[in-house]
Amino acid sequence: MRSASCLSVLGMAVMLGFWVNGSDGESICGAYAPGDIIIGILSSVHTDIKDLHFDLVTFVQFLASIHTIEMINDSGFLPGLQLGYLMCDPCGHATKAIQCVEQMLSINGSLTVLSDYSNFCPTVKTFLGERYSETSIPVARLLSLHKIPQVACTSSAATLSNKLRYTSFFRVIPSSKYQAQALAKLIRHFNWDWIGVVSLDDDYGKDIYEQFVPHAEKERICTEFHEVIPNYNNVKQHIKEVADIIRNATGRVVVLFLRIHHVEMLFEEMIKTNTSRTWITSIPWSMSRFLMKMKGINKVGDIIGTTFITGKIPGFEDYLQNLRPRPGARNDLIMEYKQMRFNCSQQSQHTSPLACNVTDPQEANDDYLLEAVDVTEAYSQRVAVYAVAHAMKKLLQCNDTACSGDTNFMPYEVKCML
Repeated sequence: MRSASCLSVLGMAVMLGFWVNGSDGESICGAYAPGDIIIGILSSVHTDIKDLHFDLVTFVQFLASIHTIEMINDSGFLPGLQLGYLMCDPCGHATKAIQCVEQMLSINGSLTVLSDYSNFCPTVKTFLGERYSETSIPVARLLSLHKIPQVACTSSAATLSNKLRYTSFFRVIPSSKYQAQALAKLIRHFNWDWIGVVSLDDDYGKDIYEQFVPHAEKERICTEFHEVIPNYNNVKQHIKEVADIIRNATGRVVVLFLRIHHVEMLFEEMIKTNTSRTWITSIPWSMSRFLMKMKGINKVGDIIGTTFITGKIPGFEDYLQNLRPRPGARNDLIMEYKQMRFNCSQQSQHTSPLACNVTDPQEANDDYLLEAVDVTEAYSQRVAVYAVAHAMKKLLQCNDTACSGDTNFMPYEVKCML
């Protein structure tokens, strides 16, 4: 996907107070809305730079953040003030995540290098995201240097709890330390003591496996094999090799510390040979409706896992069925989704059967997102946005009618309130 050009929206960029430049005159911003205070959003809606896979779960989580910001604005939670946002899609890559942050913090096209960032005052005051620990960790290092708060909703690597390294990082979910402990106790509950483990070669996969091993040993659980799948190179070939190992193993219980698209590829291999196992899932894919609707999924056996506490976001289901950017806002991801869903000439697994009857894809809507995604998974986005909003409300000394504080505050001041 080509990065969204901001050349045609120069006026809006000036309203935001800064101009982000990318290569060849393009900007990396995928969505934005003006406001008195700008929140940065990092969201890997595309899970790979090469094949540009559009991840509906991340898309819905991203929309939940925007919906919550809009609801806060409509409610007068910050009297007289409006929250705006600027979103960038790192595509699940750490390098692009850093690029996103650098350009979102840039002023007049450049990021100032300072010896002390205590007085650094960018337009973006805080960041939400990223989805994956692999991308959150380098971002957390950079934002901690700049003293800018980052609130993550799904990045659970235990290392991020280290406040000496990641001084500006916060999250609204438990660390993988507790996930690993819960999985070990779950396995012991069923008296499974001979298992296999497959993990991803990224920060989350390494972290949760390291956390899991001592808990498994404590529960007297033995590991027959541990296979690691690379995150980027020759993934399909490695998954085929892992599938053969699973087929030939004597253990019938396999723990998977993988991302959803890796699990999908692995299950496709299992389905080909009607290989049935008991699969223990980690949180990143335990609630995936798309996976549960895979053709032949019943052949792979039983799937058991854990998830975070979820809940309903007021008004969110109606929002998803009437999806469109608000006046003054731009959202290239919504545009891309509607082209994918309602454009008859762009057939995909998500294309509506009624697409060829649609005159203008951008005006069409349906309830597909409610069917394809468990929208309660996005609840943590609401929690994160409200955490930031409460911090700002306290910082800006807001009462029921007005906020007396200066909106041009230093980001570290929000961090102190969080």
